[in-house]
Amino acid sequence: MRLTIYIVRRLLFAFLLMVGVSLIIFFLVNAVGDPIELMMAETPGVSAETIERMKVHYGLDQDPLTRYFIWLGKLLSLDFGTSIIYNQPVGSLIATWGWQTFKIQVPAILIALAIAIFVGTTAARRQHSRTDFAVMSGALLGQSLPAFFLGILLILIFSYTFDVLPSYGAYSTRGYLWGSVVADGLWHMVLPVAMLAFFNTATLTLLMRSNMVDVLKLDFIAAARASGIPERRVVYRHALRVAVIPVLTYLGLLVGLMLGTAPVTETVFTWPGLGYLYVTAIHQLDYPIIMGASMVIAAMLIAATTLTDIAYVLIDPRIRLE
Repeated sequence: MRLTIYIVRRLLFAFLLMVGVSLIIFFLVNAVGDPIELMMAETPGVSAETIERMKVHYGLDQDPLTRYFIWLGKLLSLDFGTSIIYNQPVGSLIATWGWQTFKIQVPAILIALAIAIFVGTTAARRQHSRTDFAVMSGALLGQSLPAFFLGILLILIFSYTFDVLPSYGAYSTRGYLWGSVVADGLWHMVLPVAMLAFFNTATLTLLMRSNMVDVLKLDFIAAARASGIPERRVVYRHALRVAVIPVLTYLGLLVGLMLGTAPVTETVFTWPGLGYLYVTAIHQLDYPIIMGASMVIAAMLIAATTLTDIAYVLIDPRIRLE
């Protein structure tokens, strides 16, 4: 019962937070000015009547507060409006381009988590050893390298020097690899996923190693060892369950920010994902896409944070629900 009340409270708070975020996004985007007039300023010769008809079509002829409530009402029915540039529903654009983003982001996060748990735990068990030093050095290097630099480096090595992996796009333009769409898609995913996994692994490994070092010094671990429980079971069953909780916090933020961090990766590899669409929309002042994508990013971050909070109480019963 207490868990149910806690979940309901968290969901209610998440809803109110989304409403607040929608206010900020709407009025910040509209504070730039009328997007139609800004776009038409670079297209001389367009009559004032045409501009006025476009304003009416996109609902820009009304006052900002009225437009906000109309936009919010449409959001509740998952209607993000119509793109000015593409003249297509923003929702379908986000779904289509967003799928391409998930294709590289989700595998990268899962790979990074698996590697970080194993490597971080191994380094913590051998603290101050050569293994620990190597793990720490590699993780710090991974955090220090700029994302775009690593992406370009991977392209230079594997695409231009050895010519074994494609350097851009989600699919080949001149026939699929081995005649298979699936194989060709996986082939193009290798470099973007490798770049994302490298950076995610670096931060997760440092966090996992630090947490595990602290947990292995706690009294309940000493008691478990004194009772004769095998070391491997002490570490991977008892200590890992506690040490992984702070990692879940960062992982929740990482999942929520998948779309927010996508533009760098997708720009480097010309990957047709939501990040690439978002950057293009900003350049072209396509405000329905900008607001729609911003809301999706905010919703993912809030949802990930909420699910992480709920996962806390399921993993560690010591956490209070009040």
